[in-house]
Order: sequence, then C-alpha cells, then structure tokens
Amino acid sequence: MSMPERLGAAPRAQHAPRVSVIVPVYNAERLLGECLDALRASDGADYEIIVVDDSSTDRSCEIAAAAECTVVPSGGRLGPAGARNRGAEHARGDILLFIDSDVIVRPETVAQVAAAFTADPTLTGLIAVQAPAMRFRNACSRYKNLWMYYTYVRRAGEDVSLFYTTAAAIRRESFLASGGFDLNYTNPNIEDTDFGQKLARLGYRVRVAADLEVEHVKGYDLRGLLRTDFLRAMSLARLKLRKRGDTMGRNDTSVPTGYIVSMPLAMLAAVLLGVALLTRSGPTLLASFLALATIFVLNLPFLRVVRTHGGPAGFVVGTAILFIELLTAGAGGLYGIATFIAGKKY
Repeated sequence: MSMPERLGAAPRAQHAPRVSVIVPVYNAERLLGECLDALRASDGADYEIIVVDDSSTDRSCEIAAAAECTVVPSGGRLGPAGARNRGAEHARGDILLFIDSDVIVRPETVAQVAAAFTADPTLTGLIAVQAPAMRFRNACSRYKNLWMYYTYVRRAGEDVSLFYTTAAAIRRESFLASGGFDLNYTNPNIEDTDFGQKLARLGYRVRVAADLEVEHVKGYDLRGLLRTDFLRAMSLARLKLRKRGDTMGRNDTSVPTGYIVSMPLAMLAAVLLGVALLTRSGPTLLASFLALATIFVLNLPFLRVVRTHGGPAGFVVGTAILFIELLTAGAGGLYGIATFIAGKKY
C-alpha cells in the first residue's frame, strides 16, 4: 500500500478514479430503491455500488439485488460504522463514497466526486452538503435540514476535521491506513464526527464541497428533533471528554461556536425567567431578556438562512425551535458529562 496523502505530499499521476459507492443498510426498504435508482442514473463516472446489509429483516436485500448492486452481508448487527468498514473491505475503487440509504444523489454527483480528487491530488476527503430544499414541508423537518445545510456549507473551502457520512468520499488507501470507523459506535450517532477528528489528527486534508448537494430524505416532528439533538449532544460531550487530550480547548465539530456558547445561556435565561416570574423582579426579567437577545445575535447567521428559505413565518418558527433545541442540547450535554464520569465512554 502506498503512503496516504498528507499535507505537502507529492502529487500523484492524474487519472480518472473508480468510485466505490458504499451504502450501509438496515431495514431501509422505504427509500432504498429510490436511493439506488438515483445512483444508477449517474453520468460520466466509473463506479460500483456496494450495499452492506446489516442484518435487515425487511426487503432491503431483495431491492439491492434487483438493482444489480454488490450485496455484502455484515455477518451480524454491526451498526453503520462497522457496516461501512465492511463495505470498504470489499471495495475495488480508488475512491470510497459513503452515502446513507435515505440519500438521493444527482446524476452528476459521482462524476463530481471523481473530478474533485483528480483535480487535487493532495485532497484526502470530500464532504457533500444537504440541499436546502427538501420534500418534507413541516417546520421541524425544514429547520433540521437547513441546520445541517448551514453547519457544513459555512465551512466550504476550508480544511476541516469533519466527515459527514450522509454523503462523504475518501481515498480508499487513506481510509484503510486510518483504520476506518470506530466499531464501538454500534448505533447511528457521531461515528462520522469521531472519524473526521481522527483524519485531522493524522494530517489528512478533508474539505466541504458547497456545490456537491444531495437530498437527505429525513423527516422530523418536534419530539424526534429534540430526541436527536439530546442524543447527539450527549455523545459529543462524551467524545470531547474521551479525546480531551487532543481536542480540549478547540471546536472541532460541525456545531458553530456561537451555538455551543448559547446552550448555557439558554439554561441561564430559562432559570432567570422562572425566578423573575416567581419574584416579580424587574431586574431579573431584564437579565433573562438580555441572555435571550445574546442568543439571538450569536445564532443570527443561521436564522438568516432560515429566513431566506422559509420566509418571515419560517424565521419566527425557527427562532422558537432554536431556543427549545438549545435547552434540550444543553441537557443532553450535561447528561453526557455525568454519564461519562459514571463510566459510560460512548
């Protein structure tokens, strides 16, 4: 195996790379057919599609076989991290493109990925972004989709310590040299964040491609949105503590620093508001409003994106969701810290 690309590595000879698209699947029959049909419509690229069946009990295997994909059994329930590693073991391409089974690519997506790696021989990884428009029209789905779009597209053009596996590509030799995803993540969570941080520590170059948009067909109601945010904040807190020697003191996640600062501010604002209502204290009420105003200012760049795509009504609803979400994520972070201290490392 040749040495992986690192900063300053000598450029390799340019050629059209073969792309191995790896799709981890667990009971994904609802959207898997649409996902694979979109991949099979890819133009101008040399590619293969590997579906890793993680012990599905529905028609996922049948759908993948009918789409003439290579179907690889996981050999037992591994979770998406282990399933992606298993797919990489069977891949024959120069580039590994990981996508989720509820992601719909565009006809040019695979060719764009191949072209990006050909154009920059020192590039190790490439991250797509979620298209800001989506098929679900309810407020929570649109909010979450725009959040995921914003948090990644704002980092376009930078070298990042991220690897967002909704749709992300990496040179196969670099993936294998890095050791792949951490198998301790047996459920979908932040295994991609952990992996992105590992790539950065190893000196690999990963970038966000703002023009590489995919549709993530994922809907949320308020309960599902808050549950997702609680669990993610919990896991990010544990990750930060587990890797504190490498990451403490810097923000190497996709979450904007202003949002992170806003979590304790939201809790403070809620406490002050409760005290003000109980004691009828004007100064305490004013302090609560000042904390809320600070949160609004810190998150205004994202709220402007919500305003652009959702109009004035979307802006108002999105602002309300943001404050509720901050309280939930703050609680998740505190729970993650407490359970880490109690011995729960993942």
